[in-house]
Amino acid sequence: MITYDYHCDANGTTLTVSHSIKEILTNWGQLCALANHRMGKTPPQIPVRRLFSCQESKPDDSTLSMFSKTKPSGGGFNCC
Repeated sequence: MITYDYHCDANGTTLTVSHSIKEILTNWGQLCALANHRMGKTPPQIPVRRLFSCQESKPDDSTLSMFSKTKPSGGGFNCC
């Protein structure tokens, strides 16, 4: 599962949840249910938006092997 940050403009809250890439959360009620978070006074139908973020982290061996390619042995063009 992938971790996403969602923000509710109505109450200024940002929550982090994990879900399938195919799942899309559109409102505060869905977000609170998945995050196991109290809705408070914000109505459940209030829209939320998914935030895009980039986090620098040290890649682990599985990530490195996914993107590693053997370099050609001998002449030729190597762009990487």
